[in-house]
Amino acid sequence: MMNILKKCFSKTLYFRRMELKLNQEKMAEKCCLSPRQYTDLENGKRLPSFRSLINIIINGRIDLNLFIEEIIKAGYAPEDSVGK
Repeated sequence: MMNILKKCFSKTLYFRRMELKLNQEKMAEKCCLSPRQYTDLENGKRLPSFRSLINIIINGRIDLNLFIEEIIKAGYAPEDSVGK
């Protein structure tokens, strides 16, 4: 399931960056990330920390509804960890 999240988040970042007509370096700056951190996120190598996620959502104006639609289409299902 983690791979689905990485893939969908990277896709969301890429398409948002294209909408803004920014290169990766400018998008990283906008989201308060190093260029390396941003590149790793956009390439699906990692997921952001909670603080980075908030910066990306707010500064990059990421539509969370679109991200959620992407992960649902990709087959993501929340794991029920209650009682485990």
